[in-house]
Amino acid sequence: MEMSKEERYGQLVLTNILSCVWLGEWDRYEETFRNMDKELIKNFPFHTYYRREEVSLWYENHFLIPGDYFVSPYFSSYIKKGHDEHEERKKDLLCLIGLYEKIGFLYPLEKEIYPDHFGCITAFLSSVIQESIKADTEKDEEYKSKLTELNHYIIGRYIFPILQVLKKNAEPKIKHPFFKEFLNFYIQIMTEEIGNAA
Repeated sequence: MEMSKEERYGQLVLTNILSCVWLGEWDRYEETFRNMDKELIKNFPFHTYYRREEVSLWYENHFLIPGDYFVSPYFSSYIKKGHDEHEERKKDLLCLIGLYEKIGFLYPLEKEIYPDHFGCITAFLSSVIQESIKADTEKDEEYKSKLTELNHYIIGRYIFPILQVLKKNAEPKIKHPFFKEFLNFYIQIMTEEIGNAA
C-alpha cells in the first residue's frame, strides 16, 4: 500500500531520530523532540530515559570506544566470517557506496565515517524518503517507485539480516535503559519496515 505524504513525513522524522541516536547527534535529537507534539513523544519509549550527559557517556562506551560494553555500529562487523570475509566486506562496501552515489548522498564523506555505520545507513534511508517526498511533489511516479524499491532493498540487505545478531551481541553489553529501549525500538521498526515491503 502506498504511503500518504503525511506518512512519508512521519517516516522521515522517525529515520532522522534513529540516525541521530546511532550517530550521537544530541543537538539535533533534542531539537527534534523539542518541536514534537507531547502526545507523539510517547511513541518513543527510549526518550523517557534521555539525560544528555549520561546518554553521551554511554554512547561512547557502547559505540565508540572498544571495551567491555562496546557494540559495533558497523554492518560489516556482523556478516558471516569465513575465508572470503575480506572480499565480501569489500563488495558490500562498494555496493553501498554505489547506492549512496546514485542519489548524491555525501554524508559519510562530510562526517568522515564509514559508509556501513548503522547511523549512516539510516541517514541514507532519510535521504531516500526525502527524495521520495520531492518526487511526489514533482509528480514523478516512476522515480518515487524506484526510491521505494531502494528503501526496501537497503533495509532488506543492510539492516534486517543483522538485527538478531546485533541484538544477541548487544544484550549482555548494553546497560543504560535509553540504549536498551532504543535498540529494541530500532529492531521493531526495521522488522515492521521489512514486513511492509513484503
